[in-house]
Amino acid sequence: MTPATGNDPDRTPAGQAAPEAARGHVSSKFIRREAALAASDAKHAKIIAQRFSLLRTRILREMRSRGWSKLAVVPVTPGAGGTFVAVNLALALARQPHTQVALIDLDLGQPEVAGQLGVPGCGAVSAALREGGDLDALVSRVDEAPNLAVLAPARAEPGAAELLQDEALARAMHRLHDSHPAEIAIIDTAALLGEDAALAALPLADALLLVADGRRGTAADMAECERLLVGMPPVMGVVLNKSED
Repeated sequence: MTPATGNDPDRTPAGQAAPEAARGHVSSKFIRREAALAASDAKHAKIIAQRFSLLRTRILREMRSRGWSKLAVVPVTPGAGGTFVAVNLALALARQPHTQVALIDLDLGQPEVAGQLGVPGCGAVSAALREGGDLDALVSRVDEAPNLAVLAPARAEPGAAELLQDEALARAMHRLHDSHPAEIAIIDTAALLGEDAALAALPLADALLLVADGRRGTAADMAECERLLVGMPPVMGVVLNKSED
């Protein structure tokens, strides 16, 4: 896959806004900031846009041909930039006029989509499951990207791996797809080589996109990923984030 570049965005703290459930519409500080940067550094903005547009085209073609709708973006190691890739890929997909996209943060132990996207974080997934099992109230539309719906928890969940393996969450995810139909859902996960939370989330996806650190990743990391992913959804490709090439 085409390399992407980013400034270690997975270190951006999520949920800096109020933690209550974000309903209806939200405004993205990230999109507004990127638009301002594009005006001052058009060359860099064009490179980033081209790389994610190419990735979008490959992802859409493959997923449509196979009838898949849920793609997990999985960083190989902590800090590889998985959230940066997930957010920018979701935005690139949402720029397609007739493509409805959902961006779902299932890195429940360290959710960072809200912070990266610059939107208010929603309430806890665990609380929604306790209160009736529906995630619908946690979803918002992004004003600057009308084709994009987001579910971005504001705060970390204790016992994230156990929550992700709960059958109640799997059922809630199915109901969410019915109530907020999207051609493609991008699922942001924890690092595969960090803890077991990523492995717990992967069965909820149809396919995987790995994100490797293009400067510090090793062949041993990829070999360990291959071992862990036996029996998991198929891997569509690997993005080398932070690559200088």
